[in-house]
Amino acid sequence: MPAMSKNPLRNPTRGGRTWIPRFIVSLDPQVCTGCGFCSKVCPAGVLHRIDDGVVVIGTPDDCRGCEVCERTCKVGAIRCRPREELP
Repeated sequence: MPAMSKNPLRNPTRGGRTWIPRFIVSLDPQVCTGCGFCSKVCPAGVLHRIDDGVVVIGTPDDCRGCEVCERTCKVGAIRCRPREELP
């Protein structure tokens, strides 16, 4: 197994590649279709679909950096970035 990095946010995968978590930074309401799939797959419950079909970012600090929301959004409305690039 590859050695662990001193930076806990940059560790090798089982395949030996470095994985850098990317955290949610935005959800574009002009692009979002309101399908709500992102809110269903988010393991941290960061995204919420409210009654009128609008998806909102609830608590971005709870984001685990898994990028599942960004990868599953079919219209590209969600953007994630590495922690070093967050404002």
